[in-house]
Amino acid sequence: MKIEQLNLHGHNLLEAKQKLENSLTWCLEHQVDMLDINHGKGHHSERGFSVIKSEVRQYLKQSPLIKKHSYSVIPGESNLPAALQFDEGHTLVVKKGLENTFLGGRRQQEKHQAVFSKEGRQQRKQDKQIRAEQRKRNKSGNL
Repeated sequence: MKIEQLNLHGHNLLEAKQKLENSLTWCLEHQVDMLDINHGKGHHSERGFSVIKSEVRQYLKQSPLIKKHSYSVIPGESNLPAALQFDEGHTLVVKKGLENTFLGGRRQQEKHQAVFSKEGRQQRKQDKQIRAEQRKRNKSGNL
């Protein structure tokens, strides 16, 4: 899978938009499978929220290039397999059909598939219930 990264940290809004347009055009022309846009969470923003993040996502939603070349925009905080390794500081531009593809090598993909399979989800739910019961017992024993 061809993956490109774009880091917009430290750029003002105008620079970030220019860099995004150039990178997006290049990636679409070269049929890159995924563009990872790292715009940050906005913790260091003067306005208290990520201006670049909101502008990047708005631009991508309105971009005719995304639809023309059959790509999807996925927020980093999404539960889709392609976004498992990312957080809200990232936005992904992914070829349609690859949204449910796990990233990484063979072992990493197998691990993700096991964890996020139906059985894996049930196991995590059971483990969570067991931990909750243990906490209840510990609390009642400490009182």
